Amino acid sequence: MICRLCGSQQVFASKNVASPHFEVEYTLHECRDCSSAFFDIEQHQVDLEKLYADVATSKADIYEGPFKPSRYWQHETALIRRYAKVPIQSVLDVGCRTGDFLKHWPADIRRVGVELSTRSAEVARSRGLVIHQGYLEKTEFDQSFDAVTCYAVIEHLTNPITFIGRLARLVNPGGVLAIMVPTKECLKRRLIDAIGKRWHMYCPPQHLNFISRTFLDQSFSSSDFELQLRRFTSGGMFNPLGAIPIADKIGARLMEINDRHGPLNFLPIFDHMYSYYRFKK
Repeated sequence: MICRLCGSQQVFASKNVASPHFEVEYTLHECRDCSSAFFDIEQHQVDLEKLYADVATSKADIYEGPFKPSRYWQHETALIRRYAKVPIQSVLDVGCRTGDFLKHWPADIRRVGVELSTRSAEVARSRGLVIHQGYLEKTEFDQSFDAVTCYAVIEHLTNPITFIGRLARLVNPGGVLAIMVPTKECLKRRLIDAIGKRWHMYCPPQHLNFISRTFLDQSFSSSDFELQLRRFTSGGMFNPLGAIPIADKIGARLMEINDRHGPLNFLPIFDHMYSYYRFKK
């Protein structure tokens, strides 16, 4: 077994993880050289098309409801503007779903998305967005973009290196590339492992890759990108007051504020890792 990310042969099997989708276990492989980890999708023959169809159906109400502005996406647009060296005139969101993030940019900005789901792409187009349905690697664009974003996509890919290289080539000089991936290099995952529970991000064959901070930074620095900011959030999946009915909403609100502005989001405590790179050329 070689590392699917860096190509090293310094790979070892660290644990077996039960799939939450099928009655099988997958082996988690870890790389001593780049500190990344991955599952081998070929370990079991399963119906991936049915899996993703079921997932899309189960989340239809979330992604297909009426558009509503959110503080989460407003914060993302503000960060991208802050770190760009050029005025943002064009945005590409890869894995855009129904276009909620793109809708937070003004209509006079070129707003383009890439989405696999037919239903999500239809909803996004109905919202006035330019949507390419299919894989990023097979999509042609007339121009590059001042901002390229990719939230919760890379962990699903069987060939993340080709995808990462394609992302880098689509950013204009002075533009920003924003990426969110689940990270196992965090306190939350270590505590869950310590008590013998399954970290929810371990869900093969839906999640396949856990890219390390070191490897991600090296990949983009070799393409003349410079890291501007890294932060870690709960992704709305942790509420310290969740077990107390009267305080549930207060806890959720406090975590939402911390995810956007709190000092804890600069430390690798939680498992949603956001990285913002600027193209130096």
